[in-house]
Amino acid sequence: MKTFQTLFVGSLLLLCSLACDQNLELAGPEPGSKGTSVMTRTPENDLSLESDFSRGFGINNSGAMAGSVRNEEGTTVAFKMTGHDTWFSEEAVAPNGLPEIRFSINDRGDVAGHKIVPGGISPVVWKNGELYDVPNLSGYQYGEVYDINASGVMAGEALNGNYVTPTAMRAVLFSLDGDAVDLGTLGGTKASAAGINDHGDIVGAADNSLGQAHAFLYKDGVMQDIGTLGGTVSNANAINNKGEIVGRSLLANGAIRGFLYSDGVMTDLGTLGGASSVAYDINDRGEVVGFSRISNGQARAFLYKDGVMTDLGALGGIDSRAININNQGDIIGYYTLADNSVHAFLYTNGEMIGL
Repeated sequence: MKTFQTLFVGSLLLLCSLACDQNLELAGPEPGSKGTSVMTRTPENDLSLESDFSRGFGINNSGAMAGSVRNEEGTTVAFKMTGHDTWFSEEAVAPNGLPEIRFSINDRGDVAGHKIVPGGISPVVWKNGELYDVPNLSGYQYGEVYDINASGVMAGEALNGNYVTPTAMRAVLFSLDGDAVDLGTLGGTKASAAGINDHGDIVGAADNSLGQAHAFLYKDGVMQDIGTLGGTVSNANAINNKGEIVGRSLLANGAIRGFLYSDGVMTDLGTLGGASSVAYDINDRGEVVGFSRISNGQARAFLYKDGVMTDLGALGGIDSRAININNQGDIIGYYTLADNSVHAFLYTNGEMIGL
């Protein structure tokens, strides 16, 4: 995810993944190669990435966590953290993007995302620390995986041009066992898939015939526009196994709101007193996480449960965002301190723990 702009712009280009650090050296293993990884043993109960730049993106139902971290050499890499071990990829990954550069982890412990290749990024998955290049959509140069389900099926996007200003973007179902599948659009030219549940239902955003990006549900081979909260733009970020969807939408007055879509109804989740909010994930208990602006304009991670949005704090920082929640209610995200350092966090048993 990025040093994050939250202005929700009415184009799919900004709803999907724009990388921000254009000075990054774009290098990585040759396509088709399998990379290696580094596993480090950490002391029991010592959950620390020891970096001034890390972001937590995924947590599975066993509590294993995934994200990105800047290492001692200054390279941003993917990580997987369990109770005793921390794994770091040898492959470089992009440090930033809009709205999210993301890494996800399923209950098997597979970590899905991307690696940097010359000119852009390429979809990958790490299984037991070993890199597998994910077959991309035919005719597309670049891509990334946003989410992976329990069966290892993945959702994301394929890109042409480059990953900063792509000339083409398509929502894709990825798999190591077959060809990538183009999910189509809502009548426009661009689309991106952000979430997939264990039934294979996919959500994201796609352009309609007016060029407006709308949240979609892709189910049984059909892409459905699930609408907006009265504005012209929306995007869906996640879907749980009950079919409940969360994301963000413009209101008629142009304000940004996190939403919950259930039984055909899109509900505004409100804010923590500020102007905007974004919902990133929902677990099978219907608990939603994301971030909201507070009255002074700072962002705060939230948990939305039983109709109430709760501020999770920021560990004394100026910004926090909750990105993923498992079925036990454990939450992962990241927070920013006053010195602009960014740190992953785990929120569990009512406590936010900096990683």
